[in-house]
Amino acid sequence: MIKQLFKIVWNRKRANFLIMLEVFISFLVVFSVMAFGVYFVDIYTYPLGFNYQDVWSVKISRGAYNADEDKAKQLEIAKQLMQSAKDFPEVESIAGISTNVFDNSESMSSFNYAGKKHQPSVNFVTDDLVKVLDLKLLEGRWFSKEDDGETTTPVVINQKLSQELFANESAIGKIIDMESKTTLYKVVGVVLDFRDDTELVAPKSYMFIRNAVNNMPADSSKIDPMRIRFVNNFAIKLRPGTTAAFEEKLARNFLSIAKDWSFNIQTLEDLRNKKIKSILSPVLAVAIVAVFLMIMVALGLSGVLWQNVTQRIKEIGLRRANGATRGKIYYQILGELLVITSIALTAGTIIVIQFPLLGFFDFVTAKVYVITILLSCGIIALLTLICGLYPSSLAARIPPAEALHYE
Repeated sequence: MIKQLFKIVWNRKRANFLIMLEVFISFLVVFSVMAFGVYFVDIYTYPLGFNYQDVWSVKISRGAYNADEDKAKQLEIAKQLMQSAKDFPEVESIAGISTNVFDNSESMSSFNYAGKKHQPSVNFVTDDLVKVLDLKLLEGRWFSKEDDGETTTPVVINQKLSQELFANESAIGKIIDMESKTTLYKVVGVVLDFRDDTELVAPKSYMFIRNAVNNMPADSSKIDPMRIRFVNNFAIKLRPGTTAAFEEKLARNFLSIAKDWSFNIQTLEDLRNKKIKSILSPVLAVAIVAVFLMIMVALGLSGVLWQNVTQRIKEIGLRRANGATRGKIYYQILGELLVITSIALTAGTIIVIQFPLLGFFDFVTAKVYVITILLSCGIIALLTLICGLYPSSLAARIPPAEALHYE
């Protein structure tokens, strides 16, 4: 029966080519959209690496100042702000951080290690960040007073960077030197992959560098810029149940200490939602276009199949006259459609398998790629099957006498 279906399809190859082309193009469109959908679903299941609930972000804008003359003064004000925040009963802990979570900005560092170049994201943070964000340590420890006076700069890296640098070896105690050879980083801890770009962005290499602002020397000329930096943001962990009214109280307190500064206070949850919307907006726009395209394809495919059945009234009528039942005609038309779809999907699959070799969709894993191909084939097969149900039903209802009109 299958061999006969292939023979029928081959004998009508010119008439079936348009259907194959529509199915082929539809598969490529569905695959492109599904690749992003499956990719986002896959990476969404990975752990975030921290807890953003009940955490506020405070973005600091300092007044005009001379960077060299006021360095110590600016750092001292930042220390006072953090200490004043700790005095509120609503605040569990506060930390300074150069780039806050879910921010649109990013800092990166570049260095060579074992003959390979690495460019992890870097963040200068104070010692209490581990408590603010509830970071998950996998190995070693977080920053502490134990790091005071060290000749090397202590860093904590994430699991991904540890794997890239040291494979299966322990990262604790390893020394990373910058290309300038002037700064040595000493790994003191490894945390779970830190995904500060939301769950919709794949884990990346990450490095926390200790900002020892709380151990600042009195002489500003002795401030090491690789160890002590301006605090551009605060991350504040609040006690459960703290209301939004606390924001005004906190802002007034900050302004009483730093009159020329301004503070933008937002919850990490709000920042996360905004970032997710910005990531999904273009994807959803493409998905909506793809849905409408599929509707147009479905209508066009139904029309082509309907016309195909109309042109085959004589053939189908003669088959009915020779004893073919309505059921056989029905399944024959559907069978031919499935053969046509299979040929088109096979061609489409061969094409999309080449995409990674050309640099397309190289951001997805092999697992995601295979799932996307299978889902896309399933969707297109279901679409063509649905489109073929009514034309097949029309063909099955053609009476044998219709063939006499062509004699």
